[in-house]
Amino acid sequence: MKSKTETQKVQAMKTTMIKLQDYSVQELFFVIAPPPHILSDVAVLKDDVQYLIGHTFEDRYAKGYLPLFRYEDQHIDDMIRFVESRAAGFRPFNIFIKDFGVFYKGSKRSIHMDIVNKYPIRDIFEKLVKEEPTYTPSISIARNLSDEDYLKCWPYLKGLHYSQHFTCDRITVLARTEKKWMHFKDIEFGINPWE
Repeated sequence: MKSKTETQKVQAMKTTMIKLQDYSVQELFFVIAPPPHILSDVAVLKDDVQYLIGHTFEDRYAKGYLPLFRYEDQHIDDMIRFVESRAAGFRPFNIFIKDFGVFYKGSKRSIHMDIVNKYPIRDIFEKLVKEEPTYTPSISIARNLSDEDYLKCWPYLKGLHYSQHFTCDRITVLARTEKKWMHFKDIEFGINPWE
């Protein structure tokens, strides 16, 4: 007999699949999704940035996910099975977030929440995609800011002290349809952390 939680998960998956049948899936986005309280913190920080710079910005309404990779091809089911097979060998771990950092790309600046223990996330990325020394896991707050906008908001964010952690035990898959990104499924890790 299924527990109430298992039954709710199955119903939620069916609902998601029904919604996605109404649209054609154009692309998948594999991410690590922090819990709601951290996503809420990210939304508040994005509000702060908009207030400080006086206008909206590139990823203003993006969720606070840790991106792994995107996949755009006809073989979506094959990719899902591939990630599921790899995730079966992953063990849950804690992700620690501490304060903020900046990425520089040409004249643009991107502010992010800094991940303290990058190596377990980088390991997942390399097992799913490829070895990539430039891949740096982070949670974006404001991407591709001009120097002027960056100078308006960075002193405030730099002065904030932020510290949180959460257990990473799954990869979340988002699907892009004609209209927007939607939750497609969660792929849980297969190794019991207590073994």
